[in-house]
Amino acid sequence: MRRLGPPLRFAATLAVVAAGTAVVAQAAGLTASSANLGASQVAVQPCATATITMTETGGATISGLNLSGIPSACGGATLSATLNSNSGTTSTATGTIPAGGGTMTLTLTPTVPLTDNGQVDLVIFGT
Repeated sequence: MRRLGPPLRFAATLAVVAAGTAVVAQAAGLTASSANLGASQVAVQPCATATITMTETGGATISGLNLSGIPSACGGATLSATLNSNSGTTSTATGTIPAGGGTMTLTLTPTVPLTDNGQVDLVIFGT
C-alpha cells in the first residue's frame, strides 16, 4: 500500500479539520429556548381507584371490548386497550370515556381468535 506524501497528508488533514470546524460552527448557530436543562417528577393522581369490568365481544373472534363501571371522575379521558395474543399479534383500540363515566365499547384492530387471547391491558390518560 502506498503512503501519502507530505503535501497530500497535509491536504487530507486540513479537509478533516475544516469539516469539523464547519460542524462546530453549525452547532454554535443553534439557539436554545432556555438556559437551564433539568428534569422533574410530577405526582399523577388517578381518576379513580375503582374496578372496571371488561368483557370481550365477537364470539369466536375478539373484535371489541365492553367496559363498565368507569368512574365519572374519568369522564373525558382517553382509554387505550391493548390485547396481546399468545401468537404475538397485538390488537389495539382507543376511545374517549363519556363525560359521566359508566360504560363504553371499543373496537379492536385487528381481531384476535378467542382461543389466542393472552392478556388485555387498559390505560386511562388525560384526566
